[in-house]
Amino acid sequence: MSDKNPSLVRFSTGPLANPTLGQPKRPLSGNARFRSVAMFEGYEGNVHGGVWESTSGTFQADTTGYIEFAHIVEGSCRVVDQDGTVNALRAGDSFVMPQGYHGRWEVDSFVKKIYFISKTA
Repeated sequence: MSDKNPSLVRFSTGPLANPTLGQPKRPLSGNARFRSVAMFEGYEGNVHGGVWESTSGTFQADTTGYIEFAHIVEGSCRVVDQDGTVNALRAGDSFVMPQGYHGRWEVDSFVKKIYFISKTA
């Protein structure tokens, strides 16, 4: 994507075409598997967005060095803050993980989100 002649970028939330496959860097339990498709990158790689999905599992969240906005488009999960606050999220919910957020994702079955990340460091 060029910053010189920008055009609207649409994020498709249907089946992911040619997804990148992955798994948690910091798993806690289960066998979560990720699939994601990058749909936007700009400002010399300092911001990017796309669609991400995960199967069941529990894994750590750590946003050191970036801020993430996300919107759940399918499924549900819980994001648990370090202090134990449980944030139940389902399709239609939006949230921000501020820079330096530490917590954990708990996915019982499946969750899909649109995300937008901005590096802070």
